[in-house]
Amino acid sequence: MAPGLPFFSLRSSSSTPVVLIAPTYSYRASVYLSAADRLDIPLIFVTDGDSEISPKSRLGIRVDFSDFESVVESINEQLKEECVGTVIAPDEKFVEIGARVANRLGLPHNRVESLRPSVDKFLARRVLSQANVPVPEYWMIELDDEIERQIQNVRFPCVAKPTNLSASRGVIRANSRSELLEAIERIRSIILFEMRSDPAVKVLIERFISGSEHSLEGFLTDGQLETICIFDKPDPLDGPYFEETCFVTPSMLDEKVQLNIHESVSEACRAYGLEMGPIHAEVRVSQSKVWILEVAARSIGGDCARLFELATNSSLEEYILRRSVGQSIKPLEFSRSCGVAMIPVAQNGILRRVEGVIDAQSVDGVLDVRIDVRAGEKMIPWPEGSKYPGFIYAQADSPVLVEHSLREALRQIRFVCMPEFPMTLKDPREEQFSSSF
Repeated sequence: MAPGLPFFSLRSSSSTPVVLIAPTYSYRASVYLSAADRLDIPLIFVTDGDSEISPKSRLGIRVDFSDFESVVESINEQLKEECVGTVIAPDEKFVEIGARVANRLGLPHNRVESLRPSVDKFLARRVLSQANVPVPEYWMIELDDEIERQIQNVRFPCVAKPTNLSASRGVIRANSRSELLEAIERIRSIILFEMRSDPAVKVLIERFISGSEHSLEGFLTDGQLETICIFDKPDPLDGPYFEETCFVTPSMLDEKVQLNIHESVSEACRAYGLEMGPIHAEVRVSQSKVWILEVAARSIGGDCARLFELATNSSLEEYILRRSVGQSIKPLEFSRSCGVAMIPVAQNGILRRVEGVIDAQSVDGVLDVRIDVRAGEKMIPWPEGSKYPGFIYAQADSPVLVEHSLREALRQIRFVCMPEFPMTLKDPREEQFSSSF
């Protein structure tokens, strides 16, 4: 791999710079760059792009992320003359690179071994179960082996999922053996499409846990978890697919249950060995018992984090940056109840237009409506899809009113699509052969 090349100009600053490692396609990169600009924290942006995303950045380094081993060497070679304060890799696929870079630079970091369960669902289940942290009963299926034999002991209902995809892509509930076999084949197609190859891949199957679902945003300092907020998910996420809908905070759960969520996520972080940085956790609460679904060493995904910027005096990324460089900062709090709705994809098709956006924005309590798709873009529902076409943000005096505003705004949005017609090309010899009869 050719050595990385600086492509942003230096700017003078007495502050110690933060290294941000992210690909240019990452939506997280731009929000961290903007947050650093607002806080006047110098950044060294390590990416694979050619364009100047943020001219205010202190320094940019271009690398090739496809060569894992060489990229760490390249980054550290170019940073050896820099006095760096911390390393942030906000995307799951790059957290290990960030940890390795920080280790070489002698900076505080999570161990690579502690990060791997956060990006591998099967490894997470194994680590947590060994630490006696409640997780659903689970089974691992090797797709290159005979499937029927491997699912003999599976109990229903269950949920099948890829081990390393995000945004609930490929997550499917099955209520019987036949449904599970169909789900596994569907997941196989999704994985092979995503990976563009035919490796030995696995599918995680776990017992479906009924109950309410919640997420926790937190920050770890020296292994101690600070809960920033707990989001309720008012819609019953019972399948067959598990795309997200509404997140509302503050939680309406009993305070004791909220404390149990905090303690359960803390136990999961300790089981992984995580010590520092942002945490996003997904849990199910069933009869007051907390089941860990996911603990990721990152902040909340999609454009959901924008809710913090709209409803507080700061953004979540600003908070993470300031905490990461050791600045003293007050806890990030919402002054009123607020929430975000992920606009669902209702049908396959090619988008022609989006209707009702102005009506949705006019709903009482709605802060903003963001549409992220454009005419001509292909709309793909879950479980094959993973991109939400937009987000709605709301604020009100209670979680109930927030939920009402979000649902009313969702009712206003309409996506007008035209069907995608597959084209089949026939062999002209077949035409000639059939016409001879």
